[in-house]
Amino acid sequence: MDDPVALFITWTTYGTWLPGDERGYVSNAILPQGGSLPKQNQFDTPYVVGDAHTHGRARDLQKSPAVWLTAAEALVVANSLVRVATERGWMILRAAVMSNHVHTVVIDCPLDGPAVRRVLKGNTQADLSNSVGENRRWWTRRGSDRRRCGERSIGETVRYVANQWGKMAEVIENVVVIPS
Repeated sequence: MDDPVALFITWTTYGTWLPGDERGYVSNAILPQGGSLPKQNQFDTPYVVGDAHTHGRARDLQKSPAVWLTAAEALVVANSLVRVATERGWMILRAAVMSNHVHTVVIDCPLDGPAVRRVLKGNTQADLSNSVGENRRWWTRRGSDRRRCGERSIGETVRYVANQWGKMAEVIENVVVIPS
């Protein structure tokens, strides 16, 4: 029997976790002399540590203010994630919605991380915009898509997401939970 596989998908709110951030990032690194180093967003590769030049350039290119989700907006995101997963027969084992990013652990979905991320982000983007009555840019482009293979790896990832600090809403096995 094959080991179970989950997708660990993370994305950030617009402008709050820019390329070059000292917390780590998976975007291209912009070189001071021109050009860039391609991102390393592959299975089992480490995150890149901060880069002041890349971070400053990304900040200069921002087109609108940074987005920090409110508790009500985080709840919209969590409900949207559950709706999308349920409609498609996917299972979100765990998701955490914080003010500046979202983590999800998804199973029973296509193993195409970028495609699954686009579905999750696109639907939450639309639901957030509908909730405030105007179209806004809520999310950064792209995100991180990592496969987790085997029960141990998936379990560790679920625990990591469950233990996120600052959760405003979460999903546990396709059920929305508001942390106490």
